[in-house]
Amino acid sequence: MEPAADASFRLKFTYGVNAWRHWVVAKNAQIEDSKTSNSFRVRTFPTDILKCTTDELNYSLIFFIKEVRKPNGEEYSPDSIYYLCLGIQQYLYENGRIDSIFTDSYFDKFADNLHEILKNLQPKVNAQGQMLCRIEEEHLWESKQLGAHSPFVLLNTLIYFHTKHFILKTAQEHMSLSFAQILKHWKKGVPMKGQANSSKNISLRFYCLANGKKEGLAARKNREGVPVYEITENFENPLRCPVKLYEFFLSKCPESIKNRNDIFYPVPERSCVPDSPVWYSTQSIGHHTMDKMLTRVLLVREIQESHLHAQPIYL
Repeated sequence: MEPAADASFRLKFTYGVNAWRHWVVAKNAQIEDSKTSNSFRVRTFPTDILKCTTDELNYSLIFFIKEVRKPNGEEYSPDSIYYLCLGIQQYLYENGRIDSIFTDSYFDKFADNLHEILKNLQPKVNAQGQMLCRIEEEHLWESKQLGAHSPFVLLNTLIYFHTKHFILKTAQEHMSLSFAQILKHWKKGVPMKGQANSSKNISLRFYCLANGKKEGLAARKNREGVPVYEITENFENPLRCPVKLYEFFLSKCPESIKNRNDIFYPVPERSCVPDSPVWYSTQSIGHHTMDKMLTRVLLVREIQESHLHAQPIYL
């Protein structure tokens, strides 16, 4: 027996592709049946997802997430529907399609409909205190929803890291961020894993007030007992290092927004390409866009576990 195409991945994308195929076959049969009793022509869906045009993919995904069922006819849970969609996204990438179904503007209607399905899902914990969630962080890396693959994916990565490490739980908390609130910190005399000869370790620090409100270092740096959330470097995998990705993000932002206190997540420039010196505009993404991105992030098991056990450090 040949190994499955997704055998080396944590995200088993064949689940999403097979669910899609079963749904398309049933949907097309339903459409064909309706043609016999109606005079108007109803278009069927392409059975090969790789042959769908962008419009066809957006249109059919909307129906798919609303109508897909398990083989036994039961409904999928919202996080399982998201898992199937992540699998479809990875399958598209693995086969040379560059469509980003979660971020491209062509798929806004699909993303809006997915958001309606996901937004009311609440975290579940079993009797042993373990989080019950279908989505894992590795799934996002494998499906290229985290990293620096595009301006929007890079924004999503920052939202992910800030949600996980700074315990930002709402769209409003994220929208209130500014560049002045996240600053580098160098630890001297601390050997870095994988770099025995180095004596500096860089982290990103986020300073908070005791009542839970967030504030930048400039206003709090001289006071003791300030709770601080911290992101440290990832030396084992630089491509997933939050510090390096943050530095790369800064390098792609226009200088004019780095001193403002009313923006942190700028809108990607439509005309930019990977080699463009600037990826972002001077305008902030909208609250609805943030809400959609954050809703998907909050479904990840590692995010939920981080929020359950988070403890700030105190200076």
